[in-house]
Amino acid sequence: MHRKHSIDFKIKVVHEYLNGDSGYRPLSVKYKIDSKLLRTWVTQFNQNGVQGLTAGMRKSKYTQAFKLAVLQHRLKHQLSYRETAVAFDIPNASVVAQWQSRYDQYGMLGLESKPKGRPSKSMSRQPSKPEKETAQSLNESERAELERLRVENRQLEVAIALEKKLQSLARDKRTKK
Repeated sequence: MHRKHSIDFKIKVVHEYLNGDSGYRPLSVKYKIDSKLLRTWVTQFNQNGVQGLTAGMRKSKYTQAFKLAVLQHRLKHQLSYRETAVAFDIPNASVVAQWQSRYDQYGMLGLESKPKGRPSKSMSRQPSKPEKETAQSLNESERAELERLRVENRQLEVAIALEKKLQSLARDKRTKK
């Protein structure tokens, strides 16, 4: 269960820990928060003061080059995700872990920022150019190649449809037996 905590609450709990009144575990039980979260707050506070506690409350956007630099620094210095996040003032170490996972799986393409959510529908859509205008702008060899590809495409579509029909008939014949 995720819930947001106010800055005042975070400061209160961090100060209580730093004053030496209690450790991570007793404070996490007392305030019903995860001890890892409390540890993160203390680290962020020690690193950047009160500003470090507000950093996680805004969504940061990082460039592909920055992400790559972070991962290269982590590899070069053999740092953990948490240590790397602290070194680059990234509020959540799991972000670095996600970047590493995507980089390992997809390479540089995995580090590209992708827009979130559904793309908006534009009310002022430009009508696409008619095919005739495009065909007129092509030279003879391009036009011939385009026509050949269209014919080949149609033949393949027919062959696929025929294959599907044959498979369907064979399946029907097997089920009737």
